[in-house]
Amino acid sequence: MCEECYSTDSRVTHLLNPSDCLENHTQHICGTCGRCIYIERDSKGGLQRWNFPFKSLEIANLYLRTADYMAKKSCGIYELKSESDRVSYKIFADQEDLRDYLKKIKGKRCEGMAPIFRA
Repeated sequence: MCEECYSTDSRVTHLLNPSDCLENHTQHICGTCGRCIYIERDSKGGLQRWNFPFKSLEIANLYLRTADYMAKKSCGIYELKSESDRVSYKIFADQEDLRDYLKKIKGKRCEGMAPIFRA
C-alpha cells in the first residue's frame, strides 16, 4: 500500500466517471506512486466525492487521501449500517463529524463509533 495515497494500485482511477475526472477536474498527483487523485468540488453544493457514502471499503480507500488533504488532518473510514442492515462506508474527519452526520441522517448507525481504517 502506498504510504501517501493509501492505494494498492498506482494506476487505479476513481470509479465514478473516471474519464470525466481525468479530463476535466483538478487532480492531485501522489508524490510517491504517481496516482491521480480527484479533488474537485461539486459546482452545485460545493461537496466533494469523498463526502458521499461508498459501497465498499476499497472504493472509500481511493478517496481517503483527498479527504485528508482537504480536511488538513488524518481522516478515517467508518462503516455505517442502515435500518435494513445495508452497509456503506463514509469518510469523516473525526468522531464529532460522524456524530453530527448520525444526528441528521436518521436510520443510520455506526457500531463502535470508531474508524475501520485510518492511515
